[in-house]
Amino acid sequence: MPTQKTYRYWIHLAVWMALVLLYIFPMLKGNISSPLGLRYTITRFIVFGFINFHLFYLLVFVVYPLHARAGTSRALLLAFSTVLAFCMLKYGVGHIWPDEILQLGIAMIGFKKTYHTFWSYFRMTLQTGILVGLAAYAYYVFLMWRTGDRQSRRLELEAAAAGKQFAQMQVSTGLLLRKLKAIKSLLETEEKREKEGAEAILQLSELLRYMLYDKGVKLDKAPLDRELYYFDIYLKLHNRLFPGQQVSLHMTGPTTGRYVTPLLLQTAAEKLLARSQNGLPVVLKLEIGADELALSSSAGTSLLQRLAQWLPGTADMRRFKTPLYAGPA
Repeated sequence: MPTQKTYRYWIHLAVWMALVLLYIFPMLKGNISSPLGLRYTITRFIVFGFINFHLFYLLVFVVYPLHARAGTSRALLLAFSTVLAFCMLKYGVGHIWPDEILQLGIAMIGFKKTYHTFWSYFRMTLQTGILVGLAAYAYYVFLMWRTGDRQSRRLELEAAAAGKQFAQMQVSTGLLLRKLKAIKSLLETEEKREKEGAEAILQLSELLRYMLYDKGVKLDKAPLDRELYYFDIYLKLHNRLFPGQQVSLHMTGPTTGRYVTPLLLQTAAEKLLARSQNGLPVVLKLEIGADELALSSSAGTSLLQRLAQWLPGTADMRRFKTPLYAGPA
């Protein structure tokens, strides 16, 4: 038996027998000084509680799951057959302890003992078996609901993660397409095609390889030093393609041992550069704190851009912040 199923069996058995002991505790307490009463209580409730548990466990984890493969009618027939088989088993066990189980009542001294007939005892055990079967079916429905709810939550999380990654890749792809258009204009000039054009293509391909195939990008957590390495390539590519808007990076704080959501720096830098005036150098300041990373721009903005920041719903994208993580998980 697999370890997981063994663990499941013993946990359910412990809970079931604990409930049985809790139910018979007053009878055990009252009959503790009577050997006959103690034997009667233990045999009737402990032994048959153990048998009823196996009926419950067999229905929940073996018989009822056949509903999906065998169909409703076959599953109900098999469940009823299992209950009938356990009724026979209880009658057979009753012959091992007839005085404690099959006897109608404790006979007084000098009186004849009377016992259950097969059909009278079968009717009584059938009622108990049906109740156990209904309880097992209710527990089986609860387990199916809990499993389905867990799977739906997992699917929702996976869908949200995939949507987030798609949106992030869509933004990053848009940024690189802008660079690709600039490379196209660079390749049209013959004197720049061999040197600057070839180097720009190599830098763009390295960024694309990082975006599409790097494990940290797929896991949504990348080492900060690796992310800064590719961010530096992105800035060099920008300076090569847009010489009228030269960008320099000033960085403070440690970079080792930190993790960050990948490609956010490129997106934030692109938004900061879009709000800066062309023809003026831009200094990006990167502040690395204990648990947060901040990117800001020192470039000036035009009068219209400063006025637009006062409009409702317009955010001031002159400073970007994102959390840092201690590990990749």
